[in-house]
Amino acid sequence: MVYFWKKNGRIYHHAAETKEAAMRTAKQMDGLTGQPQVWASDDEFESGGCLARLIDGAIVIGRTEAEKQAGLNEKRVRVLKRLLSDTDYIAVKIAEGAATADHYADKLAQRQAWRTEIQELESA
Repeated sequence: MVYFWKKNGRIYHHAAETKEAAMRTAKQMDGLTGQPQVWASDDEFESGGCLARLIDGAIVIGRTEAEKQAGLNEKRVRVLKRLLSDTDYIAVKIAEGAATADHYADKLAQRQAWRTEIQELESA
């Protein structure tokens, strides 16, 4: 388990087999007394990227839901931009007169939908 304390705007954490062992180590190493405010299993802490922060005075382990959503948005934007890049040839064909907009109407509409989605995700 990993045990967390907050003191003077900082977070301290110690991993130990038992809470008592963590409390002894916290006292010896950091001068912390009292019970840990939060604890998590080793797996929970690792799955949260070993990230612990104070947010509005509370100890938060891992990323917040807003941060997770922002990460998903960034991934989706990368995919959409790749899709746009992969279909750039359409604009070149139309510009060079090798094809017409009518011929690629479905793809052009899809490209516009991708651009709209990118704008929405980037402004979220």
